[in-house]
Amino acid sequence: MDWCADVLTAEAMALRFGILLAQKARSNRLVVNSDNLEVIDTMKNGGHTVGAAAAVFDDCYFMACDFPLVRFEHCNREANKIAHEIARVAKFSETRDWFEEPMSDIVNFLINDVTIITNK
Repeated sequence: MDWCADVLTAEAMALRFGILLAQKARSNRLVVNSDNLEVIDTMKNGGHTVGAAAAVFDDCYFMACDFPLVRFEHCNREANKIAHEIARVAKFSETRDWFEEPMSDIVNFLINDVTIITNK
């Protein structure tokens, strides 16, 4: 993403990318976690908002409606480390499809995330 009108638009575009990724994976359940409460509230309210992000949220809402089960949950920033690391790495790397094989820079974050889940 070369340019974004504001932070909320960037968050909405990240959400759209995540929903597209879930579609590509042929998921039938979608649980969206975001540390941005405005994103979660907007999606829980049917994607309705005003401003630069309105069209992106509208797309996200209708794309999410294609999943039989959808939940939007707010989480704290600490629980969202992988998303922030991907955003940081993406600023300085070429665009590529890493659906089959994650970028080496985030593998340790993914392993730690799964370890935390499995140890609970």
